Amino acid sequence: MKQALWISSALLFALMGLYIFCPEPELKEFQNYSRAYFDRNSTLLRITLARDQRYRLHIPLEEISPLLREATVLYEDQRFFQHHGVDLPALFRAGWQTYISGQQRIGASTITMQVARLRWGLNSRTIPGKLRQILRALQLTRHYSKSEILEAYLNLASYGRNIEGVEAASLIYFNKQARDLSLPEALTLSVIPQNPNRRNPTADTGISELLVARNNLFTRWLEKHPEDEEKRVFLEIPLVVRPPEKLPFFAPHFVNDLESQLPLLRHGTITTTIDLTKQLAMEKIVASYVDRRKTEGIRNGVALLLNYRTMEIEAAVGSADFYDPEINGQVIGTRARRSPGSALKPFVYALALNQGLIHPLTMLKDAPKRFGGFTPENFDQRFMGPVFARDALISSRNVPAVHLQAQLENPGFYDFLAQAEITLPEDENYYGLALSLGGAEVSMEEMARLYAILPNGGELRQIKKIRTDALPETGRRMLSPEACFLILDILKDNPPPEAAGNENLVGQVERRNEVAWKTGTSFAFRDAWAVGVSGSYVLAVWVGDFAGQGNASFVGRRGAGPLLFELFTALIENSGWRITEAVNPDFLNLTRISVCASTGDLPGRYCPGTRESWFIPGISPIKLSNIHRAVPIDKKSGLRACLADPETTEMKSFEFWPSDLQHIFNMAGISIKTPPPYEEECSLNEKSSSGRTPVIISPQSSLIYALQSDRLKEQTIPFSAVVDGDVNTVYWFVNDGFVGKAERGEPLLWQGVSGAFAVRVVDDHGRAAERKMTVEMVR
Repeated sequence: MKQALWISSALLFALMGLYIFCPEPELKEFQNYSRAYFDRNSTLLRITLARDQRYRLHIPLEEISPLLREATVLYEDQRFFQHHGVDLPALFRAGWQTYISGQQRIGASTITMQVARLRWGLNSRTIPGKLRQILRALQLTRHYSKSEILEAYLNLASYGRNIEGVEAASLIYFNKQARDLSLPEALTLSVIPQNPNRRNPTADTGISELLVARNNLFTRWLEKHPEDEEKRVFLEIPLVVRPPEKLPFFAPHFVNDLESQLPLLRHGTITTTIDLTKQLAMEKIVASYVDRRKTEGIRNGVALLLNYRTMEIEAAVGSADFYDPEINGQVIGTRARRSPGSALKPFVYALALNQGLIHPLTMLKDAPKRFGGFTPENFDQRFMGPVFARDALISSRNVPAVHLQAQLENPGFYDFLAQAEITLPEDENYYGLALSLGGAEVSMEEMARLYAILPNGGELRQIKKIRTDALPETGRRMLSPEACFLILDILKDNPPPEAAGNENLVGQVERRNEVAWKTGTSFAFRDAWAVGVSGSYVLAVWVGDFAGQGNASFVGRRGAGPLLFELFTALIENSGWRITEAVNPDFLNLTRISVCASTGDLPGRYCPGTRESWFIPGISPIKLSNIHRAVPIDKKSGLRACLADPETTEMKSFEFWPSDLQHIFNMAGISIKTPPPYEEECSLNEKSSSGRTPVIISPQSSLIYALQSDRLKEQTIPFSAVVDGDVNTVYWFVNDGFVGKAERGEPLLWQGVSGAFAVRVVDDHGRAAERKMTVEMVR
């Protein structure tokens, strides 16, 4: 007797110890989940599948309708809040009826026991399986509250087909979240888990049994809530549910992109920044535009709409047709990296404004120029000569942009892009001065984020794809507000493109809202870009072929520009928006000054006319214009006098353009008012006392010239220089030895030898310049 008592006590203590010290099971993260994506206005975009191809969304109990919670307990386990995970009277009754009396088989699983079965995949139809289910239910009761167990059940239960959990079932069947279920909907979902195959609401055979069970549950519901009798009429309405095959599939590229970026532990419902109305409109316009121009070779288009105030992406189209494999339609074009062509040039100019290299009317040279081993050309294969900085940017001239990039420092253009978090896989030397012309690939998201710096007054901010209640983040200062305003003010004057088949749309935005925009065309016509700022938005578009094939239609202005304006017209409210609403110049360190209209410098005495230019006091460069100069002209001979003499000479104004620009004027047939020759008796000292000294273009000190030793007679090194407008002839010297002369604008070809040399040029007025050079012989 004592032995039996000791054994019983030991067994009891063992069971108590097992109960007390049993491990806490994981009820949430033991499996993977789906995600439900919504637009910013709570419209469902898509529900993704979990890795096991099931729709499964986890949701906290407090976000589930109280109607559904109560109805589930009423139907599945009325004594749920009284028992300790196992309802012993119901269990004994079910065991007697099922295994002893041989009557109809009935179940006695509590909600806790069902959670155990679902959590560990138990077969509760056998006695060993039922025992394991009971033990697991006790384990759950040991560690979790009733609310936590009910939450687990409502997230694990099957609701037909491959749908698990009330949130997925509610969204799929009724297109609403579980917190918003009506009483008929809550009753419908409550009865499905007991037999999800036979009560499948998407099958004709399942509807009838489902309705019977639901009506029976409603009868029991009325016993507790007689006031709901008036809702019986709603249960008489035919049950209409949405099958999983009819789920929405909106913004496919955007959702796929988020799916690839979000961590596995981030699941449940996700409210994105997408505005579905704008998204659908953008998809339709892009598809229509590509279809309209497919005969020109335009096969694909990508677009992204970014609200620069909130930094939220409100619409994103990754390709013209997600379902078309011939154009690789499922590629996420907004993330693909492609050459931007000239679309990055505004930031070269912004840095140049920041660093005091230019103001908007600074005169730049669009003339042939060699930068080390790099000789940039313009898209049209022509040169404009002297061009204002603002006009050079609007017309996208390459040489001025490269010239400015070469002068940038602290930061240089490469460092600026790196600080702006543009992905640059190679070092700075790899890209060189081609960086401003599209030498590095960027994604559309990077491009839109970069352009958002301008209306945000120089701050770089993070792009948002998921809506949160967090306050806007403070950005990192990249440019001054003054430089940002000046770039936007320039780009707003970029004229709209041709309509490209939709004349009613293009240009309307320009009339109602200002648009500051820029285009880009990549090398070999592989990519056509257009990026613009208007209203509260940055809009970026790309057209081309994902296969990377070049096409003459892939030109920024002609190919992408019309699409940009069509989208702005359709998506941006007509509010008469102006650039000054984004960056107000009244609060900036900006002023307007008068400059010489033809040179952009401070007007000298002989400047023929003036115009106003924006100016950043203390930063913008300023100098007196020296293109228009007055020189003494002999009254009798009409020649240029050596010295001014009121008795014999008169002062006349002439244009002294550098020789490289004069050459371009001559090619264009533009007549320049140049001074006459000096009188013969004028000495070199008198001639060289005024005017510009020559600037040697070639040779360059940064290069080592390599000559093949077996072909010396066939190889030459060109010597060339830019000289003042009154020069006709230049003379070249190597180590003080005269090697030849050349007419203005013409090179001298020197037959080099190995060694280090001092190259000197002297113009016919005695003004001189010198440069070092190195020549090596190679075999």
